Amino acid sequence: MQLQIDSRQVHLWHLYVPDQDAPAHEEAMALLTPEEREKHGRFHFARDRRRYLMTRWLIRSLLSRYAPIAPRDWRFETNAYGRPRIANALLQAKRLRFNISHSAALIVVALTVEREVGVDVEHTARAAPLEIAQQFFSADEAQALRQLPAELQPSRFWDLWTLKESYIKARGMGLSLPLDRFSFSFEGAHEVAVGFEDGLDDSAARWRFWQLQPDNAHAVALCLECVQPEGVQLVCWKASPLLASVEEFQSAVTRRSPGG
Repeated sequence: MQLQIDSRQVHLWHLYVPDQDAPAHEEAMALLTPEEREKHGRFHFARDRRRYLMTRWLIRSLLSRYAPIAPRDWRFETNAYGRPRIANALLQAKRLRFNISHSAALIVVALTVEREVGVDVEHTARAAPLEIAQQFFSADEAQALRQLPAELQPSRFWDLWTLKESYIKARGMGLSLPLDRFSFSFEGAHEVAVGFEDGLDDSAARWRFWQLQPDNAHAVALCLECVQPEGVQLVCWKASPLLASVEEFQSAVTRRSPGG
């Protein structure tokens, strides 16, 4: 099934990693490059090998739904900070942008056209490492976190962490961007805003953010570059291993930027 995506859309794909190797395990392995096979073999635990295989298979198979290139023929290169991007010469392929994140059990892929995108997923059922907030959050964020009742602090920590991760991934610069030099604030129950300190060479008007909850154990944040004034359509998909089935589903949007 070929899929269409235009510059006003973001397609957000979700794949839950199976507890055991999929029946078509060898078919998925055949799509890996020699370098990917070597990295796959270096994982000590079977669950980590399975997640890595599913991640590499998923991005290749998904991209082939949007451009006429076979999954094994996709080529990637990395920027100076290690972020992967499409290296195929076909114009239809070069227009695509993608970003990948995973927790132990859930892989999320964001796909767009000709605009930068970043996504982060975290398993929020685990304990939030609140002790690192002072180190990685801005002073305003850390203070606002401390002032919350203790039972609300873990949820706020994951809100901030996923948003920050989505932004630095959209910028393609990773942790070379200091996490304490930009801040998120929450207006009312359903809006999020970002602010930057001098020296980050960025503007809040350039980006839109969404927070989503695909299930009770995960939080997702999405950061999208704004290149057009019209609204953005967010389409969520759920995939099964080897794309045996594909379906749209509702991942609850809990917050978004004004105008997002």
